[in-house]
Amino acid sequence: MIAKLWRGEVPLARVFWELMIGWATLLNLISTGLALAAFLRGASAWLGLLINFCPIPLNAFLLIAVWRAAAREQSSGLANFARIASVLWFAVMIVF
Repeated sequence: MIAKLWRGEVPLARVFWELMIGWATLLNLISTGLALAAFLRGASAWLGLLINFCPIPLNAFLLIAVWRAAAREQSSGLANFARIASVLWFAVMIVF
């Protein structure tokens, strides 16, 4: 599955809506919640930041996967929207 995502062979709708917007957003929210809990329990700042930013490699991978899937589905109305929305989503997920 990972190789297919990397090559852009997974349908764009699945990569964008299910994996990026659905599962990755949930993972980012959980990561942020765990980081906040760590801060509240007195953990060091570096540990809280590590927990919070742990999903960034996945986010970057999914950003690339969306762009590659969109390149394969140029005629799709979702292609241009997904490219722009995925970059915005990535920026928001880095901040939160």
